[in-house]
Amino acid sequence: MKSLNGIKNDTMPAEEHEYGIGYHCFVPLTMNNEKMINHFILFCLNTGLLIKYDEQNKSFHYQKLPICPAFNNFTFYSFVYFYDFIFLFGGMNNKTWNQCKITLPMKVNSSFAILSNDNTNIHVIGGFNAKGEIQKMHVSANIEELFEKSVLLKMPEIHRRMIELKNEIMKMKLERPYIIPIEKQRMNEDEKENKE
Repeated sequence: MKSLNGIKNDTMPAEEHEYGIGYHCFVPLTMNNEKMINHFILFCLNTGLLIKYDEQNKSFHYQKLPICPAFNNFTFYSFVYFYDFIFLFGGMNNKTWNQCKITLPMKVNSSFAILSNDNTNIHVIGGFNAKGEIQKMHVSANIEELFEKSVLLKMPEIHRRMIELKNEIMKMKLERPYIIPIEKQRMNEDEKENKE
């Protein structure tokens, strides 16, 4: 087993709160369902941060994100992310909060949420009720119900187009319409040798 090496110790600009950072939502940033390397989103109580890590300079950069006022004292939530949405049973898109149309059948905290392998359902499992009693529950919500139909229908098309663009860029790199100076010099030398 390989040991871990410390890279950088930094203090995040978290908002003051009696509990600090804990029971938080920490996910990689995605754009059009593509993970952005070294970019993360953190939500915890009244703190919302976009975290960027610069590998070259070994430094962290933070950008504050707006938090829904209802979350100032809200903790112990479960979350999943799907495409560019984080579900705390609310979602964030373009730095704005939207309330989800589906609610859980009971008040619950400290539950666990997971997205199914085929990305069709979110499962919320366990947790505690408002009285602090353990809940033996499993609630499943269909992803289609969480999105407007028009948004859901656009997601595969956006993802497909992103793959096409990446392939076009790779093709352009392989089929350079120009000659690198070193290659040009070699071609000239080869022509001289062939003439002699």
